[in-house]
Amino acid sequence: MEKTPLPVSLEMPKFGEFARQYAAVSSQEVLRCLSIQRAQGGRIGQTMVREGLLSSDQLTAILRMQARWVAKMRSHDVEHDDFPLENTSLSLCLPCYNEANAIGDILIGACSVLPEFVSRFEIIVVDDGSSDETASIVEKCAQSDDRIQLCRHDVNRGYGAAVTTALRAAQCDWICFTDGDGQFNLLDLAQLLINSQESDVAIGYRYDRADNLIRRLNAFGWQQLIRWLLGFRVRDLDCAFKLFPRWVVDRLELSAEGACISVQIMAQCVRGGATISEAPVRHFPRTAGRSTGANARVIAKAFRELSLMLKYRHMPPWQVYEARREPIYAPEQAAAASQAERPALIDNM
Repeated sequence: MEKTPLPVSLEMPKFGEFARQYAAVSSQEVLRCLSIQRAQGGRIGQTMVREGLLSSDQLTAILRMQARWVAKMRSHDVEHDDFPLENTSLSLCLPCYNEANAIGDILIGACSVLPEFVSRFEIIVVDDGSSDETASIVEKCAQSDDRIQLCRHDVNRGYGAAVTTALRAAQCDWICFTDGDGQFNLLDLAQLLINSQESDVAIGYRYDRADNLIRRLNAFGWQQLIRWLLGFRVRDLDCAFKLFPRWVVDRLELSAEGACISVQIMAQCVRGGATISEAPVRHFPRTAGRSTGANARVIAKAFRELSLMLKYRHMPPWQVYEARREPIYAPEQAAAASQAERPALIDNM
C-alpha cells in the first residue's frame, strides 16, 4: 500500500503564525490564547475572536491565507494541474450529533478552506436527531451560504445512518466524509486529493491520535478482530477522514447504522478491487460535545452488525476498470493503476 510521509511544518504553518504576521497579534497574546485553549477547549482562532484580538472577518481571512499557503506549497505534488483543481467538484459530508458548540466554527473553516483546493464544493451536514441547537445553527449558516445543506433525522439513528444519509445526498464527483466534531483539520484534505492521483480511494490515519489509552486499546482490539474475521487490514479503520470518487460510493451497500459503517465501506472497497492509499492526518482532542464511541449501547450495536459484515469476505470484485471515470488528474495514471496494492490489504487467513 502506498504510504505518505508525515506533513512538513513549512507546508502546514500554524494559525498563530499567520495571526502574528497578518493581524499583528503579539507572540505573548498567541501564547496566552493557547493557554486558554488548553484549559477551555475550542479552536485557537475562535479563542482569539473571543479575546478581542481578531474580528470574525479577520478570522475568515486568516483561514483562507492558511489554506492558500498549503495549496501553493502542495501544488508541486499535483500532476498536470495546480490547486484549486479545475473542473473538480467535492461533497464534504459531516455527520453530527449534539455538536452545537463546534459545528458553526467547522462550517466557517470549511467554507474558507475548500475554495483553495477545488473549483466547486458542497457541504452536507446530517443532524442525527440532536437535542441541542445543531440543526438551527446549520440552518442559519445555510441561509447565508447556499453551498451548505442540512439533512435531518427525526430521532438519533446512529453514526452509520448519518454517514449513509450524507453519502447518498452528495452530488459531486468526489466525496469526502469527516466528523462534525472538529477533531480533524481540513488542510489535510490536500494530501488526500494528491493521493487520489494514483489510487481510487484515499484515506487518512491519525498519526498522533488524541484519544485516551482506553479508546486506543479498544480501537486496536477492534481492528485485530476485523482483520481476523474479514481478512483485510488498513492502518486506521475508523479514521473519519476518507475521500472517494463517485463511482465507488455509487457501488457501496450501506446498511450499517452504527460503528460498523467503516467496516462495511472499507471491506467493499478492498474486496471490490479499488486501490487504496493511506496518508497521515492530524487529530485533535474533542473540545466540545461528547463522544458516543465508548457508549455500551453503541458498542453492542457494532457487534450485532458485525455478523452482517461477514458476507464481504467472499465478495466478488467490482469491474473496476469499467467503473472508473476519468480522474481529475492525468488519465494515463488512472488507467495504469496497479493491482499490486491489493495483497497489502488482504490477508488470506
